Amino acid sequence: MSKYDASGSSLPQHGGNHPATSLILLLAMVVAGAILFGIISLLIGLAVIGPTAGIDGLEGLLSGSSANADFLKIFQAGSSIGTFVLPALLLGVVEKQRYRYLYFKARAHPTLWFMVIGIMFFSAPVFEQTIKLNEQMQLPEALSGLETWMKTKEAELERLTNLLLSDTSYWGLLVNLFVVAVIPAIGEEFLFRGCIQGILTRWLRNPHVAIWLTAIVFSAIHLQFYGFLPRMLLGALFGYLLFWGKNIWLPVLAHFINNAAATLSAFYLRRQGKSLNEMDLGEQIPTSLYFISFVLTAVLLYQYYKTATSGNTRQHGKALD
Repeated sequence: MSKYDASGSSLPQHGGNHPATSLILLLAMVVAGAILFGIISLLIGLAVIGPTAGIDGLEGLLSGSSANADFLKIFQAGSSIGTFVLPALLLGVVEKQRYRYLYFKARAHPTLWFMVIGIMFFSAPVFEQTIKLNEQMQLPEALSGLETWMKTKEAELERLTNLLLSDTSYWGLLVNLFVVAVIPAIGEEFLFRGCIQGILTRWLRNPHVAIWLTAIVFSAIHLQFYGFLPRMLLGALFGYLLFWGKNIWLPVLAHFINNAAATLSAFYLRRQGKSLNEMDLGEQIPTSLYFISFVLTAVLLYQYYKTATSGNTRQHGKALD
């Protein structure tokens, strides 16, 4: 019976862990990493900003005070590394004799990198439309309490995002790109596409089901319910970029482009003295552009699939020794 890595490639049987065991091990490392690096980040924040300012920052994070932005960035960066990056790398080390989760040596056709950039650029209007659709979600009256909680959580996260991206200096932009785009792109793709998608593919023996389940989990953990649909679709897109391209850095690049574009847009609006709410371009996009966006994205994805699978036939046709 064949094993599979996150990209769907067949791996040799080594009599290793059941996928459930691997998943439990990964979740244990995620929890441990989140707690440990949360504490470390807290201590670093207190040391860098100062005990008094740090304590005030802790108490006022949800208030949206701009004085707490630096503290939030330190905590966000440290927590992301401990929650996403290290658990994924550790699982790869612990189970390296049995399963391949993060195969950094995989080669990708040079044009795939440019296709990823094109896909993310041309798909932007499509995802903007899914955001609009998701924001129109309304729950039945019987679930009004749940809907109120979801809106409250959404408002809290929006305030934290505004605080995180409040710096209008160029140095602040570089820091924001690192905290909001670089670390999440690497960490979340390593954990979700590399590890969780790989474990589910082994377990279910169906890469497509694994990709969509991983995308659902990926979207759910962000706790932004009115952005669940576009984030799930993004997660599925990243999953297929890995499944076809066999290189973890391809979805990392796509994830980085998505987050960096939002960060740069926020920076531009802030520099213009505008609110982040004005980042919404939905009203400015003509209907015809959505259709063009969809067609171009579909064409590029198909070409990506053809180019990637053609290359993988040559490069990944042999079983691992």
